Amino acid sequence: MVLAFAAFVLVSIALLRAKDVLHPAIRWLVSSHQLKSEVLAQSAPKDGELRHLEWAGDGWGGAPIGDWMGYVVFDPSNSLPAHARYANPVNLNGIPCHVISIHRLEPEWYSVVVGMNEFWDAMHPHCGALALKVKDQN
Repeated sequence: MVLAFAAFVLVSIALLRAKDVLHPAIRWLVSSHQLKSEVLAQSAPKDGELRHLEWAGDGWGGAPIGDWMGYVVFDPSNSLPAHARYANPVNLNGIPCHVISIHRLEPEWYSVVVGMNEFWDAMHPHCGALALKVKDQN
């Protein structure tokens, strides 16, 4: 019984540490067909932007003081890095937002997380605009 409990604890710790990789992979496995259809049904992107779809959002520590949005991104040229986590947000071709992490789900398909309070959609056409306004007020 002690060995079973120890194994449970070790597996739980391993799963919690790997959740940033496992969660997108499992979600992609379950819903990739639908997500691909939705992304590919979009009209051709403008100004070299990549086709994308919002698929995850996370507030900091469960509190509404910041949002990191995740997107599934279609890059037919596979020009994005396969896996990266950036200490400081970076700019990547085809993505107008500051990128903090990226993970290739399969060839041509990526999970991209953008900077805090940045949104890549029609409501916020310029990623970082909200964050810059807040910074300028301080």
